[in-house]
Order: sequence, then structure tokens, then C-alpha cells
Amino acid sequence: MFCSAYTPSCIYHFHVNKPVCCRKPRFRVCSSTSSESDRFKVEYTPWLIVGLGNPGNKYQGTRHNVGFEMIDKLARKEGVLMNTIQSKALIGIGAIEEVPILLAKPQTYMNFSGESVGSLAAHYQVPLRHILLIYDEMALPNGVLRLQPKGGQGYHNGVKSVMGNLDGRRNFPRLSIGIGHPPGNMDMKAFLLQKFSPSERKQIDEALEQGSEAVKTLVLSGFSGGISRFNLVQKYKFHKV
Repeated sequence: MFCSAYTPSCIYHFHVNKPVCCRKPRFRVCSSTSSESDRFKVEYTPWLIVGLGNPGNKYQGTRHNVGFEMIDKLARKEGVLMNTIQSKALIGIGAIEEVPILLAKPQTYMNFSGESVGSLAAHYQVPLRHILLIYDEMALPNGVLRLQPKGGQGYHNGVKSVMGNLDGRRNFPRLSIGIGHPPGNMDMKAFLLQKFSPSERKQIDEALEQGSEAVKTLVLSGFSGGISRFNLVQKYKFHKV
């Protein structure tokens, strides 16, 4: 058995009276193989999975916060407790099967999300290829998902902030969650901070379930044929024959 531990310099847990600093190792990577010669061939590189959104009750359920919702979905399905503050983010540490994961919801507000992502990636030594960014996308119809190995920032200030804090690099995976376009002449900011209609909410809930399964596939198998099929199904799932 081979194990290595990531030990945060100081992470905080919420308690009734005040946050308490804890320095115990929390993030362990272990592998076990059949022989001494191949024991180091198994790579369980941690994944940093970040959902973008704004903190606070008034933003819950809005279009701009679907990234947070996907993290909440993953945390529930994988049994990850989101109760620690580190690098200005609410985080939870766990695993998808044998692969270690760090779930994060930056608490800096959307436009400064990169401060958390850059700090966490550096602290836990997560390579770019294992930083998955999850965020809302107006260029996709509501409830349509797209999982890509890299991309630009588009017009998303949160993605722009993340790229800026990763030295401008764009070669990290991202899961885009479609929220559709503002209707008519509706202000874009007002649209992003608006909650979904009942029919839109149903589509988003279904997308969160589908997206959580896609994230699991990515973490366990990388950008395999399963992800290609996922993207194809997503692209045409609302098309009527």
C-alpha cells in the first residue's frame, strides 16, 4: 500500500462560537497493487471540482448559481461534508470510488472566484487537467450541458477570474450548464440573478442529475468515449424528431 497525505497549513471548521483551526491531514491518496514492481503505476491524482456562484441566501436558486447547485448535488451523492473554509472557499474532501476529490464553492462572489481556485490548486498541487470548473452558460439552452477539456472565458466573469489566477492558462476541464438567453430586451444581470420558472427548474434538476453522473465518469475514466456520447446526447436532447 502506498499513501501520501496533503496537510493544509490551516483549515477552519464551523463551530457554535467561533471557527477553529485544524492541522490534521485531511486529503490522502492511496493505491494498492499486486506487486512491488508496478506499485507506482497507479495514479490517483486528486481532482479539484469547483462550482461558481455567489454566496448568500438571496442568490440561492438563481441562474448564476447553478455551479453551486452542482457541487451540492455531488456532495450529497458522494457523501462529502461541505463544512470547511479554506482559501476563501467552502470546501469538502472525499472521494469518488478510489479517486480523491476536493469540492469547492468560492465565497468571494463570482467576479473574484479565481482567488480561491488558484490558491487551492497550488496548495493541493492539483494539475490543470484535474481542475474541473462548473458554471452557468447563456450560450446553451436551459438544462443542456457541455463537458470540455479546455476552453476560453467567453463573457463569463467568473471564468475570466479563474483563468487570470491560473496564469492565463485555459487547458483545464469545464462543465457548462445551459441557462438560456435573456428574453427580449431584458437586462443580462437581472436575468442571471433571476430564479427559474417551474418548467425551467425541472430541466435544471434533471441536468444536475445527468451532470453529476458525467462528472463521475470524467473523474474515473477521463475524456473517454462516454463523455463524447454524453455531449452528443446533451446537444440534441430537446430536439424533437
